[in-house]
Amino acid sequence: MREILRLSSLYNKEANKKMIHVLEGLDENVLTKDMGLYYKSIIGTMVHYSAGDASFFKDYFASFCTKAPSASKIEAMLAEPFTFKTQIIDDVSNLFAAREVLDNYIIDVVENISESEIGAIRTLDFPWGAMQKPIFQFILGILNHATHHRGMIAGALDILKVDNDFNGMLSV
Repeated sequence: MREILRLSSLYNKEANKKMIHVLEGLDENVLTKDMGLYYKSIIGTMVHYSAGDASFFKDYFASFCTKAPSASKIEAMLAEPFTFKTQIIDDVSNLFAAREVLDNYIIDVVENISESEIGAIRTLDFPWGAMQKPIFQFILGILNHATHHRGMIAGALDILKVDNDFNGMLSV
């Protein structure tokens, strides 16, 4: 199971890196334009799933690590759980830099979750209610959530006729 989590976290990092490379070439007005997405804009969507990743991995999954990676950089990003500080939300270069730090943190968490915890069934209390599943299912679910939102961003870029391709788990 660790190999699947490792592959998924490495793919997550590579897909975010490729997506950011595309987004860096766009005007901020394009990035913040209401594209009819649930979180309105490309940046709004990226902020949503990135702040979620930060909170899930810091507040829920790091506790299952034998040697938890330092969360100080992640804590510095968050105003509160699931919400980035305004200096990240309001500055795309800060958001892109935060995403890189976050992707490395996710990989560190995945690498350091104890073998006994990966498949252990745990109850996690989220703001919307408790859920009970094996830890690996929670982690795969959150990484899939990011893939879902990157897909929304890819669709918005397609509408804008901006070349993009940040798919490719097999290339990791």
